[in-house]
Amino acid sequence: MSGSSTILGQHFAYAHGRMGVLKLLLLEQSDVDRLLGAKDLRETEKILTELKLTNVIDQGISEGHAMLEAVGAWMRSEVEKMSPLSANAIFGILWLENDAPLLAYLLKKARGLSSEISQEPINGMSMFEPDALRALVQDGIEGQLPKALVAFVKTLKAKENLSAQEIDSAVTKFIVQSQKKLSKMSGSRSIERYLEHRIDLFNVRTALRLSKKEAKEVLPFLIEGGTIDPKMLAGEADAIASAISRSSLSIFLPKDLESLLNDPIEFEQSAAHIIASDIAKMWNVPLTIDPLFAFAAITLGQLKLIRTILIAKNNELSPQETKRVLPPFLTASSFAS
Repeated sequence: MSGSSTILGQHFAYAHGRMGVLKLLLLEQSDVDRLLGAKDLRETEKILTELKLTNVIDQGISEGHAMLEAVGAWMRSEVEKMSPLSANAIFGILWLENDAPLLAYLLKKARGLSSEISQEPINGMSMFEPDALRALVQDGIEGQLPKALVAFVKTLKAKENLSAQEIDSAVTKFIVQSQKKLSKMSGSRSIERYLEHRIDLFNVRTALRLSKKEAKEVLPFLIEGGTIDPKMLAGEADAIASAISRSSLSIFLPKDLESLLNDPIEFEQSAAHIIASDIAKMWNVPLTIDPLFAFAAITLGQLKLIRTILIAKNNELSPQETKRVLPPFLTASSFAS
């Protein structure tokens, strides 16, 4: 074994041991049940301060979203410490998912397309510093941001008469293109499959939303790079169901696809199971980046779940109503050998 391979093996072995410690901080089902059962937002935030997950941050932070931002930043730092420096960029596949909402929000706000009640998305596990993105979009300050991102923002800002939907679509395509480059760099077929399926699911959601429109109107909003040809999804619901039935996604979904596609909540539950299966396959590939990527993805998923609960409590939804819109809960222990 070469010296560099030995060092990588040692690094991943250290990561495996460290993840064993960090897994103990993640949520268990009983924690989710406590959060769901809280009578209001204030009680939910109090419970959140009592969980092991928030023991790692400043105990003076008590606002829910601020706690999640702090936990996310801490977890990202831990993941990157466990990863070889040469592999840190691969986690951008996950972090970029959190940059997309902020970048789209800033670009829409710059054109006066954001709602008066909309708020700037906050997340501690992002690829770029929020202040740097604000400076780029608002003032054209490039700083240390990648040239590709700077060029994309300049090009989009120069275009006239863009709708909010067109901005969202352009941002999504840019982010996915960046993720695809990183997934190829990873050398992991599991990570590539994870991203392909996320693209497929995004395209299915978009196609369903636009299924009453003509194919030529739908295709600009779909993304290349999944396992299903976007052209096969640009049609009515029965055409979309037919395209899915001929894809690898069909093994995860019920036979009655048309009923599934007519129920957005049931579809999201099934979609989450697809992604969970992709993550599970990464967990037991020793001495590679796969288990660490799986751990980061699970952590990100748990923070999103808590954020959903906080939003639901703020809107006074009942535990039953909230539970119905939550994705299946994942713990790292679910995938341990």
